[in-house]
Amino acid sequence: MITPLYADALLFDLDGTLVDSAPDLCGAMNHVLQHHQLPTLALDQVRHLVGDGARTLLARGFWGEQATPPLQDSAFEEAVARFLAYYSDHLSDHSRPYPGALEMLHHFRQQQMPMAVVTNKPYALALSLLEKLQLLPFFAHVSGGDSWPQRKPAPEPLLYPLQQWQIPPQKAVMVGDSMTDLQAARAAGCAMVWMRHGYSRGIVPETVHPDCILDHCCQLPATIQRHNDS
Repeated sequence: MITPLYADALLFDLDGTLVDSAPDLCGAMNHVLQHHQLPTLALDQVRHLVGDGARTLLARGFWGEQATPPLQDSAFEEAVARFLAYYSDHLSDHSRPYPGALEMLHHFRQQQMPMAVVTNKPYALALSLLEKLQLLPFFAHVSGGDSWPQRKPAPEPLLYPLQQWQIPPQKAVMVGDSMTDLQAARAAGCAMVWMRHGYSRGIVPETVHPDCILDHCCQLPATIQRHNDS
């Protein structure tokens, strides 16, 4: 039985949490790899690499899953620009909200729950994807990976909307799918729900002890209760 979490605000990761965006990220990745005459990757491989922004994703595609983006490498930055340009034109070719995500968001909107998206995806791309998938109206705030000097797992992207709403972190829940989300929630002082369907990069959530683990978005309404209803 899932123990309820009490919250007066919800903060959502985007890729792997609300939206299965791996198919279009895979298309952009393979577009760049083909340009560099490198082997393309299967969708399941790309799913395992997603989670820390476009530059890190591309570095992992080039050099393996433990790779990090190089510093001051003009050729790599050109590849990143090519990736982002292609991806921005194909954001929603195959990306879709996870089953149950729309119904879940409708539920919390009816409850007048403040909701934000806090992602490491570039802000313009996050905003565009939310618009294309008709998810943007659910959110009072969207924070991208380039919205702050430090992105997740730093706490600032999570704390800003809570400060605007005058809601303390201990009354908010971060919903995500990765260690980045868990670390950001811990740094901010929020509880964290781990969505098992996302891009965990092979981490078994039970081993890192989030506050709750769910299989599907449709389970979230039964898990979250308002503080003022408790």
